[in-house]
Amino acid sequence: MPKMAVVYLNGRYVQAERAKVSAFDRGFSYGDGLFETLRAYSGWVFALDRHLRRLRNGAAQIGLQFDGDVQRWRRVMSRLLRRNGLTAADSSLRLTVTRGVDILGTLLPPEAPSSPTLLLVARPVEEAIAERQQVGIGVVTIQWGDPFNPFGLKSVGYLYHMLAMGRAKEQGAHEALFVALDGSVVEGATSNVFSVANGTLTTPPEDAGLLPGITREVVVELARKEGLDAHEALLPLGELLAADEAFLTGSVKEVMPLIAVDDRPIGSGSPGPITRLLQQRYREAVEEERSRGVRRAR
Repeated sequence: MPKMAVVYLNGRYVQAERAKVSAFDRGFSYGDGLFETLRAYSGWVFALDRHLRRLRNGAAQIGLQFDGDVQRWRRVMSRLLRRNGLTAADSSLRLTVTRGVDILGTLLPPEAPSSPTLLLVARPVEEAIAERQQVGIGVVTIQWGDPFNPFGLKSVGYLYHMLAMGRAKEQGAHEALFVALDGSVVEGATSNVFSVANGTLTTPPEDAGLLPGITREVVVELARKEGLDAHEALLPLGELLAADEAFLTGSVKEVMPLIAVDDRPIGSGSPGPITRLLQQRYREAVEEERSRGVRRAR
């Protein structure tokens, strides 16, 4: 975090270096928690209702207390962005929710629900992301045994994703693609994947064990509004390599052109026209939602 940054922790805005979480927090001990990464545009958090819905659903699945009121969290996030001087810039936020403090050694959650730990952090978006959106990125594939993420949870247990990203970086790539034992692409370490062939968009299905991304959901809706065929289906690695174009989606990276896999180019090796169209439509959707929200706030 930048020096003197402010974070939101359990109802209070505090200097980052003074933010303390108990050593007995179950998020630290067992990865017993969930998180959401969101992107804000000039202070407006895009698709907040969708992110909080996914977080509420995940919390309900694991019996974790979480008040996901959209208006409350929009106020909290707006204040945090203002305190960090990020209201005029593109920024990312991470909201982490853990089950809270428990006696160390109690592996299963306690019967009586404890108070959750709530941590919200904001930081500027990397300038390099905008540059990569123009030229595209390459990825490396990593085979990973089943199951990947059978419950579709965005758990704080992100060790394998971190290791995958580390391997990608070692090989000069910006992302890692998880490939199942049957040879089908599941998702990226920090993204969902789409292929485009003959004007048809394909993204792996949720039951493949991926995290159903919010940006993935929005992009499917935008593609269908454009009259494009966007559907879920298994995506063999060979089909991805043979696609006309491909892209990744994520809240911070938005629509990111995918131009190479394991140093093998996809299509022309440059961002394709449908990828460019959806990049534009996504930004238009952001501006439309932001404008509506600003008008309602007046």
